[in-house]
Amino acid sequence: MKATTQDEIEKQHKAACDKIKSKKYVSAPMIERGEIPLAWKQRPTVEDPNYDIYLSDDNSDDNSDDNNNNNNNNKRQYDVGSCISTRGIVNIQNLSQLIQEGCHDPLSKSHQKLTTEQIQKRTITSKTNLWDHINASQNNVHVTRPSHDTWGIKKITLMFCDDFLKTIYEMPWWHTHTEIRDAIQPILDTLNVSPNRIVRMLLAALPPKVTIPVHHDTGEWVKYTHRVHVPIIVPNPDLILFQCGPSEDMMQRINCIPGHVFEMNNQAKHAVSNCSTTLYRVHLILDYVDTSFQIQHRIQLNPGEILTQTRRSIDRAIDVGKRPTPTYMILGAQKSGTTSVYEYMNQHPLIVRAKRRETHCLDWRWNEKLSTREERTEYCQSYFHTENLRKYPSILTGDSTPSYLLDSYRTIPRLKEVFTWKMKLIVILRDPVKRAKSHYEMVTSLDGTPEQVKTRGKQWVNKSLEEVIEIDFQNMKSVGLIPYWNTQTQTIDGDVFDSFVGSKEEDVAFEDYLKIHVPMNTGSHSLLSRGLYELQLRQWMKEFDHDQFLVLKLEDMSQSFPQMHGNRDCSDVSDESGVQSTMNKVWKFLELPCYKVQDESAKNTRSYQKEIKDETKKVLERFYAPHNQRLASLLGTEWYNPWHVE
Repeated sequence: MKATTQDEIEKQHKAACDKIKSKKYVSAPMIERGEIPLAWKQRPTVEDPNYDIYLSDDNSDDNSDDNNNNNNNNKRQYDVGSCISTRGIVNIQNLSQLIQEGCHDPLSKSHQKLTTEQIQKRTITSKTNLWDHINASQNNVHVTRPSHDTWGIKKITLMFCDDFLKTIYEMPWWHTHTEIRDAIQPILDTLNVSPNRIVRMLLAALPPKVTIPVHHDTGEWVKYTHRVHVPIIVPNPDLILFQCGPSEDMMQRINCIPGHVFEMNNQAKHAVSNCSTTLYRVHLILDYVDTSFQIQHRIQLNPGEILTQTRRSIDRAIDVGKRPTPTYMILGAQKSGTTSVYEYMNQHPLIVRAKRRETHCLDWRWNEKLSTREERTEYCQSYFHTENLRKYPSILTGDSTPSYLLDSYRTIPRLKEVFTWKMKLIVILRDPVKRAKSHYEMVTSLDGTPEQVKTRGKQWVNKSLEEVIEIDFQNMKSVGLIPYWNTQTQTIDGDVFDSFVGSKEEDVAFEDYLKIHVPMNTGSHSLLSRGLYELQLRQWMKEFDHDQFLVLKLEDMSQSFPQMHGNRDCSDVSDESGVQSTMNKVWKFLELPCYKVQDESAKNTRSYQKEIKDETKKVLERFYAPHNQRLASLLGTEWYNPWHVE
C-alpha cells in the first residue's frame, strides 16, 4: 500500500470537514455485534475474494437456493457490520481527568528532531503531564510510530509489540501508574479481556486540523488481533469524522462520544479527521488476541529504556550486539535453487541481504595478507551490514555462496576461525543429473555481464557435455576418488563401492581432488563431483552439529502441500505452494516468525538448447544412484532414492 501524499491528505481533510458541515455521511448504527471474527481479518477486505464474489453476485441472474445462501452469508460478512461493532458504553471520567494535563498543548517540533538520548538529558517540567515528550522518554519508554509521529499525533504508550507478535513490551507507566490501570479496567471488563491478552495499548491524541487518510492497517499482527477504540477526550464529537467500511465508498461514520467502546476491522478501509481548529481528540486504542493465541514473550521495560525500531521490529538497546553477523550461510549446491531460496528469504521483513549475494569471502576472495583472526573476521564481516545490524538483533543476514559445499577443504577451517558462533547452514540439493546439465549450460553460455562470463571460465566453451563429463571422471580417477567406477563398462562395482565409500581413504582422495582439481579462478570445474552430495555433506557434518543444518530439495518447490489453518507457523486454509512450504521450513530453522512469500518466481534460471542424450543420462544415473541412496543414512529415510531413479 503506497503512502498517501500530503496533497491527497489535505484533500481528504477538506472533504471530511465539508461532510461534517453538510452532514453528507452515513452513520453506522451503535449495535452490539460482539467480537468481529478474526476470520474476517485474514486479508484486507478489498482484496478478499469473497468480497468480489459478493459484489458480482449482486448482478447475478442465478436465483438458486445455493446462490441465495452464498449471497446472504457474504452480505452478513461484508456489510458495515463486518467492520464496526459496539462493545459497550463505559464511564471514562476518571481516565479523562488523569490525562487532561497537557492534552491540548501542541507537540514541540524541536523535540521531534532530537534523539531519545538527547531528550533524556532535558529537564522535565511536569511529571504529571504524561503527554510531555521528555517525561515519557525518561520515566516511561519512547516508542516510534512513523506515520503518526509525522502527523503530530501525541501518545501515552502502555503496551506495544513488534510486528510479528514475538514480544509484548509492557511499559513502566502501566505498572507504576496504578490509577491509570484502575481507570482502564472498566473498559477491559466490558470487553471481557484480561490484561495478559493485550498486545498494544496506548492513548493517542489527534491534533486539530489533521486527518489520518483512508487506509487499512498492515503487518502480521493485524490478522491475529481485535482492534478496539474508546473515545476519552472529545471536546466536540460533531467535529470528529471517524469512518470505516469494507471499501472506501462504503465507509460509515462511527459515533465518537466519550466512553463508546467499539471494535473495528482494521483490515477494512478507515480514516479519521479532527476538524476542530484548536483542540486535540484522544482515544484509547488497544489490540488484544484470542484466548487460544500463545504469546511467546512478555517483557516489563524499565523507565528510560531505549528501543531501536524498524517498521517491523523492536529491539532493546541493552541487547545491542546480541546477534553476531552473519546468522546463516547457504552452502550449495550450485545450480540447485540457491539463488531462488536466497531471494525468497530476503522478502522476509526480518532478513537483510548481504552487500553482495555470493561473498566468496571464505574461498577465492579469502585475504591471505591478513595476519590475525580479528582482521580476517572484520574482513569477512565487511561483506555484510554488520555495524548497522548490531542495534537490531531481531534482524538477521547471511551469505549464499554455493561453491562452499564442495570446497570443504578450504572453507570449513576458515569458517570455524572467523565465525566462531553457531552458524545456521542451509543446503539445497537437486537431481544431480539435471544439476550437471544446468551447470554445463551456465558455464558455456556467453550471456551475462563481462565479469560473469570471466568468472565462469572458458575451459568448457568448445567442449560437448560428454567431453566435460569424461574430464571429471578422469580427474576423480586420477586421485583415487572413484575406484569403484569402471570407465570401460561405465558401471559401478558394488563391493568396491561399499568398502571404499565412507572410508578414510575416500576422505584423503577427496581432499586431494579439492587441492588439485578445484581452482579458484574459474567455474569450469567439478561437473560431476558437485553432485556427490553425501560425500560433500559428510565432510561438513563431521565438523558441525547436525542441528546446524537444514537440507532442502529443489524439486519440493514445484509441488503443493496441504496445510492446516490459522497458526503462526505459516499454515493456510488451502494447499500451499511448494515454495511456501519450503520457506516455512526455512523460517522455522532460522527461528523467524512465519511470512508469506510474495514473489514465488524462480530466479537465475535458464532454458536448455537441447536435452541431455538418453545414453548420457543413463550413465550418470548409474553413477549417482548409490550415492543418492547413501543420503538416507546421513539425512533420514525420506532421502532414500530422492529422485526416484529405477
